[in-house]
Amino acid sequence: MKKLFILVLILMMTLMGTASASKSKFKDPGYDFRNIMNIYLAECVYTPKTNHPHDLQEDSNPTGRALNSLRTAIAKKNKNLIIPPDEPTRARVDLHLVIHTLATYTYWKEPWDEETYENKKIVERGKDGRERTITIPVKRIIHHPGQWITDAYVEVEFTLKDRSTGKTVYNCIDTRSRQDAGYDGMLNRICADFVNDLK
Repeated sequence: MKKLFILVLILMMTLMGTASASKSKFKDPGYDFRNIMNIYLAECVYTPKTNHPHDLQEDSNPTGRALNSLRTAIAKKNKNLIIPPDEPTRARVDLHLVIHTLATYTYWKEPWDEETYENKKIVERGKDGRERTITIPVKRIIHHPGQWITDAYVEVEFTLKDRSTGKTVYNCIDTRSRQDAGYDGMLNRICADFVNDLK
């Protein structure tokens, strides 16, 4: 049973593709985040990373796409995102939203062979005349044809500053990538994680 579970896990990881995530975060332990209901969008900019190893296909409107995801995440938690030209009078914090990466990279993967083992059950008759089942590992070669693969990349930075003091009370850089044709799912999860962290 354990071998079957491991085999299924490996198969799922292969089908789902590769994924990675990293997050660096500062959260002022003395600040009361629970009472934040209104957030003023002081800045929303796209500053692409220049040190990426691939020639990425960047989103045509990264700030607009990120802002839509953030609005949805904030509305689900019954909070308000105040966007200029509306006045920030009801907000206690300013949000500086920076999108560093919102892009895909497509490449060709050559055909390849995968060597796997699967268990095969054999029924045999012992000297006493009784049948018994034994399991033996059997090597199997799986041929994978060549294919185009797309990886999606997202990196977003959130900075909250207290409006009365100007002090940074929260900063988070969330970086994710996965084998996927689009990045909307990752972007939505990043924005939801940010809003969920304000408690």
